[in-house]
Amino acid sequence: MELQNIDKARFKKHLNRFQGGLVVALLLLSLGLSELYVGLWSDGGSHFWLNAAAVATAAFIIAGVVGLVKNHPALTEVMYVWRLKNELNRIYRASRKLDKALADNNPDALAIKYYQLHASKHLYQLEDNTLTLDELNQQITDFDQKLAELGLTLSIGDYQPDLLNRL
Repeated sequence: MELQNIDKARFKKHLNRFQGGLVVALLLLSLGLSELYVGLWSDGGSHFWLNAAAVATAAFIIAGVVGLVKNHPALTEVMYVWRLKNELNRIYRASRKLDKALADNNPDALAIKYYQLHASKHLYQLEDNTLTLDELNQQITDFDQKLAELGLTLSIGDYQPDLLNRL
């Protein structure tokens, strides 16, 4: 997955609207469905399970709607960040194999680690995660030194998702 330069202000604006819309939709649908379920199936006792069913139904409906609108132009940046986070999560889940391969200076592992570090930095900057950015910059510097010692030059484009399968 290639890193894209996106407008951070536009991303934040669309993310906030998207998340706000999700919250409002979940609230309204849950309340409406809860009232409907209680009206249809209440026997005068506790409504806990009817309310839980209403929330689950609302979440299911919202997931379907999100699936339909995820390719809308207004969600381009939001979906890009979502896919980037998914790719970083895939790499994280393979971290045991990755660390072992890095110890052996495996070229695929080096490309994966290079991508992981730079994609994380890109993501941190988009989300204004400045608390750990200094530590990440140090990791990038250390990794670049390791690459220089090995006489290697890598780029973001060297990473392909199938490299994880080769570890």
